[in-house]
Amino acid sequence: MTAIRRSRRILIAWLIAYAALGLLGGITGISQRDEQAFSFIAGVPTMVFIYLWCRAESLERGALPRSGLTMFAALVAPLGVPFYLWRTRPTAGAALKAIGWSLGFYLLASVVIGGAEALGMALR
Repeated sequence: MTAIRRSRRILIAWLIAYAALGLLGGITGISQRDEQAFSFIAGVPTMVFIYLWCRAESLERGALPRSGLTMFAALVAPLGVPFYLWRTRPTAGAALKAIGWSLGFYLLASVVIGGAEALGMALR
């Protein structure tokens, strides 16, 4: 049996955290009462997971990104993550493929948090 890479474990933990946040938001109703507060609550772990993932992924590839690139990806995710992927991949094709995978992950995370929120509202 092969071990799951650290970067993949971080992505799995991110999805689990989003499921818990969605469920909690649906049960408590905070996601409907105060969308800004819920977005902030979800944004903090998002920044942490992006930072952890960038560090783990770069170490797995044997290359550390330039100073600040990982932090930029975490703090300004919509621009930072594609920029990070573009700067850390050897070719434009590899960068575009990685950006596509990151968009797919973002869609999956959105479905997870939304589905968990709907389940939490149903349990309320």
